[in-house]
Amino acid sequence: MSFDDNIEAQETASPVVSVIMVADGNGAGLVELVESYLSVLNKYKRSYEFVLLYDSADPDMRLTIEQLNNMTNVLVIAPRPWGNLDEALADGIRRAKGDAIVTLPGWAELDPSQIVLLLEALDDADMVTGQRSQKLPATQRPRVAMAHGLVRMLFGQQLSDIFCRTRSGSRKMFQQVIDIGVRQHFLSLVAISEGYRVREIPVKEAEKPVTPALHKLNPWSHVTALVDMLSLYIVLKFLKRPLRFFGAIGVPMIFVGALLTFWVVIDRLVLGTPLADRHALDFSVMTLVLGIQIVALGLVSEIIIFASSRRMRGYEIEKILRGRPSE
Repeated sequence: MSFDDNIEAQETASPVVSVIMVADGNGAGLVELVESYLSVLNKYKRSYEFVLLYDSADPDMRLTIEQLNNMTNVLVIAPRPWGNLDEALADGIRRAKGDAIVTLPGWAELDPSQIVLLLEALDDADMVTGQRSQKLPATQRPRVAMAHGLVRMLFGQQLSDIFCRTRSGSRKMFQQVIDIGVRQHFLSLVAISEGYRVREIPVKEAEKPVTPALHKLNPWSHVTALVDMLSLYIVLKFLKRPLRFFGAIGVPMIFVGALLTFWVVIDRLVLGTPLADRHALDFSVMTLVLGIQIVALGLVSEIIIFASSRRMRGYEIEKILRGRPSE
């Protein structure tokens, strides 16, 4: 075999599309779900690999996985340690070999035929997410509406279905986005902040969409999701400009502390009010000192960011053009 033939064989062996599914629970209906996706992918005129990550701690899941091990193009992986669905998805993306990646939940969310639709929409986008026409129960509507309202208010993005876990995108984009380590609901927000083109397209839901246990009403999960969204907002907006964040907190405290201290001093000099046992003096001085410390912390952070700015890049090179200029 010649060198060129060897290179061509290696390129042929490398899959074009990596489909990543993260499954937890007892594995009920998982085999049928995987088979439905494989039937669509086998008709797709591109090579693919199907990466399934599962929680090996569940004995019922292990029995289900034994049936999937013999399927062609299916790679079954048990991440160690299994943290949660988001960490498992990040592990699968790091293992992906295809130029394009499709992420799937471990339950029936969309019609299997929509995988091809999401892949074909990548011609003019870096990430494509599904936009479902959901008929939510009355208990779910306020939660979903509030989440999308916060997305518009904090990030200025008009995304209408951030909870859809079925999406497609380039491997390079996914591997860069997951480095921030956030919930997979917010992957599209991170991609937009990094300058990638994100597009939502209407998709067809599964005939019998499944509502997993993690989607059921859970007040604590709402609190953690809100904290994660606020944390993401701070990271994306102020990671490279920490002085703006700390200054927005410290400067008002300095102003209030200085104003109160000035009032206490004037009260002592003009009205003769003694300063002994005056809690207003303690409060004003502590507020002033705390504000100065917060601003100083932001200044130190800004110096650190500036010192490492040569290794940081706020842009990505899409392509390099070489050639002689036309005469």
